[in-house]
Amino acid sequence: MLWAWWLLLAGGLAWGQVPYARLELLFTSAASLPGEVRGLKAECRLCGIRAVDEWTLYTSAQGRIQSFCFHPQDTKLFFVRPGSGEIRVVQLTPAGPLAEWVLYEHPRPVYDLAFGEGPDGGASLYFSELDGEGRGRILRLEGAGEVSALLTVQDGPGFHWGGFFAFGPDGAVYLSSGGRLPGRLYRWGSRGPEELFRIEGDRIGGFVFLDLNTILYANLGGEIHLLELAGGRQTPIYRSRGRFRISDVGLLPTWWPLVAHEGR
Repeated sequence: MLWAWWLLLAGGLAWGQVPYARLELLFTSAASLPGEVRGLKAECRLCGIRAVDEWTLYTSAQGRIQSFCFHPQDTKLFFVRPGSGEIRVVQLTPAGPLAEWVLYEHPRPVYDLAFGEGPDGGASLYFSELDGEGRGRILRLEGAGEVSALLTVQDGPGFHWGGFFAFGPDGAVYLSSGGRLPGRLYRWGSRGPEELFRIEGDRIGGFVFLDLNTILYANLGGEIHLLELAGGRQTPIYRSRGRFRISDVGLLPTWWPLVAHEGR
């Protein structure tokens, strides 16, 4: 049941089997203006995975996009801008996107957002904040603009959270170190953060699970990588020549065929 729920929240599935010879994924660059959520198809060629097709899912003419997620059932894209507390929403339709609007404005900048299971078993929207002094929270958006804390995160010796998070297939919360080197991935356990992986010489920004052992991550530069956590294998998926701050990655939602239109 937990696995089925995670598949719904995570979005679509990567094509094929491990080690994912074909992938379809999404990404955004916090530096791009106008802001875009872009799609990418990649295939295994000559023992390496390389991008073969790139397209635009959504363009926000009003500003940049730092992080994004999709409602698991409704055809809506949620996103935040760099340095902004506004959580913005756009309804996607077969005829194209409708006008975007502000769902909620937080008093502090929102770093990342994701859907997860709520107290009633339904889908709830979660988002993260940092206070600039080593303390952060993951919050759940309730009705009438109220929020409640899922967890509070405090930086400490050997631990730094950059604001990016994801729910794993096991239902746990995972965190990344963001802009600091080395890049680190953590699982939030009963005693706090547990380091799962460390990448010397690279950063881990936004990330998404393909399965419990495999993630895609943005390195906050111009690259997207596939990382196998058990074996430590790191495979470059995409290197951009013009989008230098790729901040978040995701998968197509399961409802995407309902709104996909020609020219995509």
